Amino acid sequence: MYWAAVSEPDALAAIRLTLLITAIAAPMNLLFGVCAAWAIAKFEFKGKNLLITLIDLPFTVSPVISGVIFIMIFGAHGWFGAWLAAHGVQIIFAAPGIALATLFVTFPFVARELIPLMQLQGVDDEEAALSLGANGWQTFFRVTLPNIRWGLLYGVILCTARAVGEFGAVSVVSGHIRGKTVTMPLQVEILYNEYNFTAAFAVASLLTLISLLTLGLKKLAEWKSREMMLERGAEAAFLEG
Repeated sequence: MYWAAVSEPDALAAIRLTLLITAIAAPMNLLFGVCAAWAIAKFEFKGKNLLITLIDLPFTVSPVISGVIFIMIFGAHGWFGAWLAAHGVQIIFAAPGIALATLFVTFPFVARELIPLMQLQGVDDEEAALSLGANGWQTFFRVTLPNIRWGLLYGVILCTARAVGEFGAVSVVSGHIRGKTVTMPLQVEILYNEYNFTAAFAVASLLTLISLLTLGLKKLAEWKSREMMLERGAEAAFLEG
């Protein structure tokens, strides 16, 4: 019964869509988070406070409200709805809309984990590498990235967990089209509302397993990141003393 519930076509489609959206959201947030944290922690520039505000925006907006905003922008009667329809592009009630909604709600996680870590590390190591003849890419990959690897992993884990379990924004923009725009959390809701409790429990158990795995990785990354920050703090205190 359990295997039948998780292997039926709608459940498999929900699993595939969830993995696809997560595979889109996690790398894009990783790239943005690293670039944004690097810029904010290492440089002073106009618009820095605006960038920080934009990063924090998803924390202040309800996921449901963000889904409604996407409908107002990309829906059939939205700002770009007529243009998208004329060019045969469908975002709302399709996978692109789900990807956009997930990207928005996971937007801050990587950047917010890296910014304080990179600020604590300062720029001494990068300046030393540059003074020894390293170029920008060599400095980043051989100096900066090794120093932030555990904080980066921690942020990616949080981003992945949120992408897998996101419900509110995805529920608004998906249209609940079974087999096409239903992710695993939405599949659980549909099965529960149909009183198919066994199948709902089966799909929910997969989400639970993913959550437990994520929690274990999160604890490891959190411990390693804290250890690295303590080492940096002790080194800074020693140099100042």
